[in-house]
Order: sequence, then C-alpha cells, then structure tokens
Amino acid sequence: MPFRQTAPPVTPVDPAEWRPQKCGHWKRPLAEALVEPQWAGVRVLAYFADGRTRFVDEDGEDCTDEFAEVAEAVAAAAEAGELVLDGNLTVHPTQADTLDSDSAVPTPTMGATLTQFVAGDRLVQQLTPKHRLDPETPIAFVAVDLLSIDGTSLLDVPLLERKRLLESGLRSTDIVRVTPFVRHPIGSFLSTWRSMGFEGLVYKTANGRYRPNTRNDDWAYFPMPTR
Repeated sequence: MPFRQTAPPVTPVDPAEWRPQKCGHWKRPLAEALVEPQWAGVRVLAYFADGRTRFVDEDGEDCTDEFAEVAEAVAAAAEAGELVLDGNLTVHPTQADTLDSDSAVPTPTMGATLTQFVAGDRLVQQLTPKHRLDPETPIAFVAVDLLSIDGTSLLDVPLLERKRLLESGLRSTDIVRVTPFVRHPIGSFLSTWRSMGFEGLVYKTANGRYRPNTRNDDWAYFPMPTR
C-alpha cells in the first residue's frame, strides 16, 4: 500500500477566519528560542480597523461586548490604521496592589523583563469560554504577536521582525501591554516569574512563522520549573 503524506493545513485567506495558533511539540534546540511567560485568561485575536477593535476567541466567538472597555483601549493604543493581534485578556498586569502607592508604572519595551509589568501575586486560572474573566475586575489585553498591519499579512514574516513591528504598532498603556521576552540563559528570571504567579513558559523559534488555526512546532509550552 503506497505511503500517503498528510497535506499541511491550509491557512484561511480571510483574516476574519483566523484563530490563534496553538503550541506544538518542540523539535529544535532550546537555545534558539525566545522565551515568554504563559499568560492565563482568555486567548483572543484582536481585530482593529476603522477606529474600532473586535475580540474573537479560540472558538471563533465574538467577545467584544464582554470586554468593551479593553477593546476601546486597544483602539486608542493602535499606531496603525489596521491591526490583527494575538493576545490574552487577563487581570495579571493590572493588579497594582503589590506595588507601593507612589510607584510609577513603567512602559515595557521589546525584550524587557517581567519586572516592568504591574502584577498581582498570582494569575487567573485558564478559563473556558463559558467561564470568562469577571468583567468587574481590572482586565488588560497583553499582545503576544502581530499577524497583520495595514492590510498586509505578516504570517510569513520571522517572529523577531513581527515583534519589532508589534512594538511600533501598539502603544503600551495601563491596560494594553506587549509581552516581554528573553533569550537563554534565563535562570536569573525564573524566580521573578514564579513570584509573579506565572505557571508556564512559551518557547518560540526566533525566525518562526505564524500559522493560524493549527498547532505549530515553532512554539512549545513548558511548565514553570520549580527551581
């Protein structure tokens, strides 16, 4: 019987049909990776166009109305006419109770450490679409990737270049953030990340491409090391 090779998944042409890329199985040396915290909360794609933002979750459900204030904040923070962003709706960056009352809230930059985020003492547990974050709790949108800008798809652009464009395409505010990342060695960061409540890390190939609606081995999730 002849061997039949499985065809690779086809990426939808229409960005409205895109869904967040999922982590796959790591196949490359970890030293090649960028390392980011694993944000808990509701994973969404944020579509910004015509001055408005729309959130669509992993199941394709529109959840904009549930997080209308955050959607407006993303629209105000956009530095381009159109954006498609991958990110999380989460309470983690807005928990300021652990900071001194007169502490300034610094704006994170690409490659910055997690100490630049205002954070509480733990993350919200991962939630299903039927059990979302409490809209009465201060919620932020944390962008982890940029998939399109001004109508130009970035799916085949290397991750590091997408990071650069994300940094210039979205302004950080109190409730709109861009996730930081670091490179190996990361030992000095782990204790800080654990103390901030992060429970996992995401390793991403620096020159990797983005593949909506599927799993991609360029991304891999690892539980937070205990030491």
